[in-house]
Amino acid sequence: MTTHLLDRHNRSNQITLLVSIVVGTILAAVIAFTALGGGGGTDDPVLPPVVSPSPSAPSTPVPAPDETPAPTPDPDQGSDGMPIKVDLQNATGADVYVDIVDSTGLLVEARSGTPGDGMSVEGLVAENIDATTLKLTWTDFPIDNALALYVDEHDGGIRLLLVQPGPSETTDAMGFDRELILSFSEPVSADQVETIIVEGLDTPG
Repeated sequence: MTTHLLDRHNRSNQITLLVSIVVGTILAAVIAFTALGGGGGTDDPVLPPVVSPSPSAPSTPVPAPDETPAPTPDPDQGSDGMPIKVDLQNATGADVYVDIVDSTGLLVEARSGTPGDGMSVEGLVAENIDATTLKLTWTDFPIDNALALYVDEHDGGIRLLLVQPGPSETTDAMGFDRELILSFSEPVSADQVETIIVEGLDTPG
């Protein structure tokens, strides 16, 4: 009876010793694992990989709209550079025209009249067709010709100066009428119009 109790006591001690060894081994393993960083502490967070953005095609620059203002016509630019050209009807079928240079800004239209056969006036004659329209009549040789008419203001009225080149060779001495009709933007009285006709290429001073 005493022997069985002793054996049971020795077996209990052996079990206790074995448990102590196992526990100690587990603790040592845990401590070692923690010391080596296997536990994944919060001091070293795992960062996600950096994704580089894919290169994009360069955008094509869009040209800015041209905001340069359009040039404004200068009202002081007279008709010297842009005269009004009127082909003149005549009884002989000659090629005759007149370039009109208006410095008053009042002339709105110019056209040929319809002269008869032969000559009816001397010099340059102005007469009213209506309050704003004048008819000019003069004579020329039956030749091709290029004339110039200058319209300007003079002494408070309108001056009409007609430059008519003479013939460059012998021609018929008989003259023929030329007619030119001028329309203005305001009333013009023929009695207050000064008319001048010159032979050659002279221009008003």
